[in-house]
Amino acid sequence: MANEVSSLKKQAIRLRLLNELSTNLQGLLESENFYQEVVDLVQSKFSYHAMHIWSVDSSGTARLEAQSGAYQGHLQIGHILKSSENGGSVGIVGQVIRTRKSYLTNDISQDPNYTDLSLQIRTQSELSVPILKEGQLIAVLNVESAELNAFDEDDVITLESVSAQVAVAMTNQRLYADARSFNKKLQSAVEEKTVELRAAHERILEQQRLLQKENKALKSLVQHDQKSFEIIGKSPALSSLLTMVDKIAPTSATVLIQGESGTGKELIARKLHFQSDRAEQPYVVVNCGALQESLLESELFGHEKGAFTGAMAQKMGLCETADNGTIFLDEIGELSLPIQAKLLRFLQEGEFYRVGGKRPIQVNVRVISATNRDLEVEVREGRFREDLYYRLNTITLRMPPLRKRKEDITSLVQYFLQNSRFGGHIAIRRVDPRVMDALQGYEWPGNIRELQNTVERLKILAEHSEIRLEDLPFNIRLPHAARPDLQDSASQGVLPGLTISHSAGMLLEDVEKAHILSTLDSCRGNKTRAAQQLGITIKTLYNKLHRYGAIRTPLAEASETALGE
Repeated sequence: MANEVSSLKKQAIRLRLLNELSTNLQGLLESENFYQEVVDLVQSKFSYHAMHIWSVDSSGTARLEAQSGAYQGHLQIGHILKSSENGGSVGIVGQVIRTRKSYLTNDISQDPNYTDLSLQIRTQSELSVPILKEGQLIAVLNVESAELNAFDEDDVITLESVSAQVAVAMTNQRLYADARSFNKKLQSAVEEKTVELRAAHERILEQQRLLQKENKALKSLVQHDQKSFEIIGKSPALSSLLTMVDKIAPTSATVLIQGESGTGKELIARKLHFQSDRAEQPYVVVNCGALQESLLESELFGHEKGAFTGAMAQKMGLCETADNGTIFLDEIGELSLPIQAKLLRFLQEGEFYRVGGKRPIQVNVRVISATNRDLEVEVREGRFREDLYYRLNTITLRMPPLRKRKEDITSLVQYFLQNSRFGGHIAIRRVDPRVMDALQGYEWPGNIRELQNTVERLKILAEHSEIRLEDLPFNIRLPHAARPDLQDSASQGVLPGLTISHSAGMLLEDVEKAHILSTLDSCRGNKTRAAQQLGITIKTLYNKLHRYGAIRTPLAEASETALGE
């Protein structure tokens, strides 16, 4: 009866210790040395002679992770148990790893699985239990006693309960670590997005500031004579360009305008200036291709008295004149390399020296430049400085040629008729629709400047209040001429490939000419074959070609006749 009472008390004590252990294990969620703290905690409740936790990898190898008691100072953390011939760890721990079941021996001297580690440790009994996580063996909990018959089945049940609680604690600790890692990543992402939102907010504020500047520039623009730099057209190519102009005009960015001659590069430069906050300040235009190198340097930067022959007085340069305003360098591609070097310093430092001067002059000038050359090609061929090119083209605007915005031709013609610099003796009230068709079918190599000159010439020479098809120059009425690849025609004395298409409204003579030249083209310049196809004599063909101006010289005609044509 006394033994039964003693056993009940022992079980009650163990249950209380297990309950306390369970509570304390939950406090190890943030532990950085989880295994050792588990060992210390269990030892504080049960006071074993020696206690170890061995982690087990997928190959069955055991590694010492934590220890307490008699072996401290003899076994090092990280110690690997010897492997058996069949692989895996040896000894009692190895037996538990292989069977995944608890193992109890109360007399290790008689146990065949015990392995002597050659340590001066007095161990008599040993109990090892597996630690399983979701059916997977992850560790072995091992306790030892210095007495024989130290453990019984109650100890096995108790240590298995401890093992189960350790497994739960390890699972919770792993989940907690994962949650903490996720929380850190989430916090980092939130901080990163916060930075992005702040940057976006700054961009919005900056855009508001730019819009305020643009609004100010537009108000200023209303006060100027817009006709002097009005840009006509609503084509997609032009609309896209003007949208860019509206964005960059309020800034002080350096702008390079590229495009063919006559496309309106100077109009864009004026628009950039008069829509900026410099609209009330000077706008200075310099034609870089119109002056010699020595004169251009003096014009740009000025000169001191006596700097060169004829410098009778100090002269302020155009860069200084444009202070706080804008300077427009037209035909920038025409600059010589020495002037390019001096202009580069001016762009980089905002200062320059007058010719013959020794004192630097600081100015605040926005630089806009334009060229009809391809500066990238000029750089590759060594005619234009690469560093100056990259300094000039902070923003590049490319002017579309008129052939890329033919839908604007009608508006341009009406504008030029109403705002011509020259007045005709007859007021133009109407333009024949066929004239507009012909104008839109022409390629306009001279772009808007060529169109303007054409319209002004038509207005001056008009014989009626209507511009008719016959009033147009021949090259515009019949634009499809000259295919220079027809070498046979050239060799036969006919101007290269005068292939002309015809349309409704053409004069009969023009239709005849177009047909004759087209036939001659299809015969690759062979006039005998062309005459046969046309049903006329060779002499008639020669007379017509002579009248059209398609025969180069009388000598060529004579040579062809001699050849049997």
